[in-house]
Amino acid sequence: MKKYELRYAIKQGFVNLLRHPLLLFSSVTTLTIMLFLLSTFVAFSMNASHLAEVLGQQPPIEIMMEPGIEQEIIDDLSIELNDNPQVIEIRSYSAEENFDSFKESIDKDEIFNEENYIDNFPATFNVRLADPVQAEAFQEEILQQRGVFSVNLEQELMSFLEKAQTTLYTVGIAVFLILALVSSLVVANMTRVAALSRAHEINIMKYVGATDRYVRIPFMIEGAMAGVLGALFGTLISGFLYSYLFDVFDQSTATGAMSSQLKLLPTSQIVGIMLILNIVTGVVICVIASSLSLRRHVKV
Repeated sequence: MKKYELRYAIKQGFVNLLRHPLLLFSSVTTLTIMLFLLSTFVAFSMNASHLAEVLGQQPPIEIMMEPGIEQEIIDDLSIELNDNPQVIEIRSYSAEENFDSFKESIDKDEIFNEENYIDNFPATFNVRLADPVQAEAFQEEILQQRGVFSVNLEQELMSFLEKAQTTLYTVGIAVFLILALVSSLVVANMTRVAALSRAHEINIMKYVGATDRYVRIPFMIEGAMAGVLGALFGTLISGFLYSYLFDVFDQSTATGAMSSQLKLLPTSQIVGIMLILNIVTGVVICVIASSLSLRRHVKV
């Protein structure tokens, strides 16, 4: 296509946007809703994967001893864990350390008397296995040991995250396909109305030798601009919402040993991915819908 033809196509594409403001509004609104939901789905999936990866790098098994038991029993279990070939990492915390950590987390030292409360806190072990598949068998084995109160597997949380991610993925794809279809129909109707309003002009252009591509490009540009507007609005709304949730989550994890790791992905990273994905998705859907809706109108 020659330069003057491209300039004409771009100019007409923008002019067409302003000819039917109500149709443009409905198209952009539908696209905004669709791309907002797509952004939400992407943000949740990325953070769920990130959180599962972080948790996977942490000791996945916590062994809690009975409160107030003799130190000798705790030492015996520590020796047994160190001799276990499945165990590749052990972190032990005394009852005093767990009590101090609890006081620090609630920041109310003055209401606790150490002599009265220390015996209510257990010693604990955090253990990481060479093969996480053996976690349940390891749990059953350790529960049989003297002085062990409970063995908690963080894999249950990871399993929940995986199921939640899979469910959201399925629901997100279904919702996206439905909204993509609705958006395509709205954009196609917008293009069809624009084509009908210019039917006489299109007929003249075809009779004097204009190609189908020459006629279609302005309408495709119109659809692409609607897609870009929907992507910008969808990203803007989802970006503000994500930034708010990031601040809330950041404050809720401001204390604790894993506070630096259990954070949402940075807003700039998520919004950048949202913007690129939304623009590509919106433009592709709108251009295809515009092109298909013009097939009958460009034939004279």
